[in-house]
Amino acid sequence: MPIIYKNFRDDTYYLHSKLTTKGNTTYYFSKEAEGAAELDQVPSGYEIYENPNGNVYMRKEQKPVIQPEEINVINNGMIKYSEIKDFKLDIKKNAIFIYTVDPSISNGSIPKQLLHKYKQYATDLRFVLVDKEERIFEVERFCYKGGIDDWIFLDQSNDLEKLVQDYIQHLGKDSFYELM
Repeated sequence: MPIIYKNFRDDTYYLHSKLTTKGNTTYYFSKEAEGAAELDQVPSGYEIYENPNGNVYMRKEQKPVIQPEEINVINNGMIKYSEIKDFKLDIKKNAIFIYTVDPSISNGSIPKQLLHKYKQYATDLRFVLVDKEERIFEVERFCYKGGIDDWIFLDQSNDLEKLVQDYIQHLGKDSFYELM
């Protein structure tokens, strides 16, 4: 029986496998059922990963660096301090990215019943763990000035709650672009 995964858009993905030229097995997801791998479970050492825009991948298991309570601080901060209610957190190695929906899409340009199929998430703010022992985080925002197009440092602290309170409130507002 093939491994099947449904993403948040209700698209169905099937796990496939193939041999590389070196003879190793590689895994990938496809919307095509034909040729799907006959596996009982996800291969040992791998996990299914869905990115914020619904793309599905098989990847090697990630060793958690960010603690669940730190993720909760950011999630709860979004609920408490931000006007944005449609968001996703994506943890990659030592960083927590906050993804939000383009407001022009969610403000009526797409019929509500189709919104889940077409909305796109983008990230403008992230919290990066820079010291594992002291649990020091940097907060960074994405900069769109000319040739920069990169993350810029805003602040650093071992008080994640304070960083969240100080910076999440600016997401989706003009004040966000004044943060330096």
